[in-house]
Amino acid sequence: MRVTDEQIALVRAYLAGDAEQAERVRAQVERSGAADGAAALVYAAFAIMTRRKFSPTWTRAKAIRFTGQVRALLSDQPDLLDPLAAEQQLRGALGEKLAAYPGEEAKARAQVLLLDALVHDADLDDAAIFDLLCQARDLADRLMAR
Repeated sequence: MRVTDEQIALVRAYLAGDAEQAERVRAQVERSGAADGAAALVYAAFAIMTRRKFSPTWTRAKAIRFTGQVRALLSDQPDLLDPLAAEQQLRGALGEKLAAYPGEEAKARAQVLLLDALVHDADLDDAAIFDLLCQARDLADRLMAR
């Protein structure tokens, strides 16, 4: 399985803040049964952006602080982002070996929300988001081929 153009369009619309377009494309992706590719694309983009922000030197404190900043932005929905899941996803993307926690839903939600925060933190324009998603597509395709 490979990442499709529709999956790229879904993540791109989400990151651009185009909720209507994201919902339309999400429905298409769900109907096609290709949600796994979208999840792999999100993870790959999340991992790339995490490494850009925190590498080469990162600390657990920096991951915790960033998670706290993202949660503050979501303060009107305090239960939306599990702080332990978010911190673990950041640390895992940076190469730390972690236990099996969190559950799949918390993990996926953390990746999506943190990806959005990382893209906004980096102030990526549409062209840079497209470049990121092209890089992420290559990584996601390699991960899914394993």
